[in-house]
Amino acid sequence: MSHTPVREHATSNATRLLSAGTYLDPIYRRSVIKELMGNRFRVVAPAFGYDTVSVLAHALAAHKLRRDQLLALAAGTVLLVVLMVTGAIGVVLGLLTLVWLVWAAAFLRRIATLRVLTKYLRPADGKGGTGGTGGFDGGYPLTRALTDDLVRKVAAEQSADRGVVLYGGYRPFVGAGVQVHRWSNAELLVGARLGLLDEGFADPAAMPPGMLAHVAALVPEHVPEHLSGGGTAAGTDAPRRKEVIPFTVDKITGYVAARMTAELHDEAPPQERIESLTVERRKYTTAVVTTDRPLREWEPAPDASAAHWDERYDAAREYLCVRVGSWDEELVVSMFVGFDLKGNTLHTEFYTYVLPPLIRSFHLADRLPPRLGGRLMARVAWHVVRSAPSDLARLVLNPLRERLPRRLRRGRVLVEVDRPIDTSEFRLGRYALTTVNRGALLSVREMATRRDFPHFFQESDTIKYTRIVERRLLQIIRTFLAEHNVDLADHDAQQLNILQQHFGDNNNNSGTGNTMNTRTGGNRTSGANSPIRNGA
Repeated sequence: MSHTPVREHATSNATRLLSAGTYLDPIYRRSVIKELMGNRFRVVAPAFGYDTVSVLAHALAAHKLRRDQLLALAAGTVLLVVLMVTGAIGVVLGLLTLVWLVWAAAFLRRIATLRVLTKYLRPADGKGGTGGTGGFDGGYPLTRALTDDLVRKVAAEQSADRGVVLYGGYRPFVGAGVQVHRWSNAELLVGARLGLLDEGFADPAAMPPGMLAHVAALVPEHVPEHLSGGGTAAGTDAPRRKEVIPFTVDKITGYVAARMTAELHDEAPPQERIESLTVERRKYTTAVVTTDRPLREWEPAPDASAAHWDERYDAAREYLCVRVGSWDEELVVSMFVGFDLKGNTLHTEFYTYVLPPLIRSFHLADRLPPRLGGRLMARVAWHVVRSAPSDLARLVLNPLRERLPRRLRRGRVLVEVDRPIDTSEFRLGRYALTTVNRGALLSVREMATRRDFPHFFQESDTIKYTRIVERRLLQIIRTFLAEHNVDLADHDAQQLNILQQHFGDNNNNSGTGNTMNTRTGGNRTSGANSPIRNGA
């Protein structure tokens, strides 16, 4: 490969398989190029566990092989026609040469594709390869279409380097895959009850009868029933409580992020550490642009509003993203946690998304031989002869579908303009300003994911990491509330309600201050792959 990047996840197995998929699947190759080049006005979706630049580079290289085949065939055909018309060669010889040219162009393209797959995109040594040396090292080919500006744009936007994700669809967590689990709850922020030590009292069992009666009247909940005479006097005052230490959403979010990182990675024993854990704070907002100016190259979007969880169409909402990449980043589980404070109540949201393993056909790159021998090349030559009629038909009938989207002149780019249905009396929508949705709709990883788990342990790991992060989250929130003198009775009840939903499959629970929806597992025939269901 011509260039070896240093970006995060550039050498992951997901990056390798997605890059191989651009050579193996023409529909996927065109989709990648269209999304990242044809729709350059649109923001690139966040990349979870893979490198978008490498995937785009290989898609462009695979397209170049296709284009070179067409150009060689077209140039050779024109030359042969000229030679036959001028009488330099006979018609029979010219037609035979044309047939050979078609075969040679197809053969060379297949050999070039196999060389890339077997030399550069096979598993690296020690990662389950088929033998040989070298393998995938994160490098990618350079082409004229892959400009420096395009690389910088894709690299910056795939990592959301400014902490803001611009989404264009319904759900803000674009690039994270399929939602499989969610819950939310609301808990009152009332002060914790004062204990005996807080009131300055000793053990009630050692108190004189007179003081014991006084304590029973003042704080009856702290006196055992057998010492208080079986009840409390009517008309006693309400329990005395501590004053809640005020806190902000920013403070609890930062606390949870720091403790989650420490408990699951930094301070965990090496054998219990989640090495692929990522904890980061991101804001999610829409990117609908309304303008009366010509649609040119877009400037970077402005920073999101500093206000927390505004209730507007263009508002930005911040979530804590806890991401775990497993199976060499081929399975990515992302959990999004959001907090809000309203009416002396802490509202918590929890969503789990999963990026399933890649489609099975992309794993063909794992099974190819490490070297191209003479016997293999002979088989390729024969298969080119057998498939020549269908290949030639595709070359002739589908040239426009294989063409790259090109930038227009005068610096303009192809854009998709949002044109709402105009139901006004005089069709006044014709005079409205142009509206363009710049938000990300789909990642190149989401284009190539399966709809089920091919391996039982992948489904098991999805559930495992969800439960671990969820349980840690509830405990960290409990510790934070205790440090701020909040009564934990409401939190403990909500926590028990949340954790109890894990007994059984496809549970739906709605209750006061708590909603839950789980979509993992389900009854299915023994031996069948587990479908990945939306938890909407």
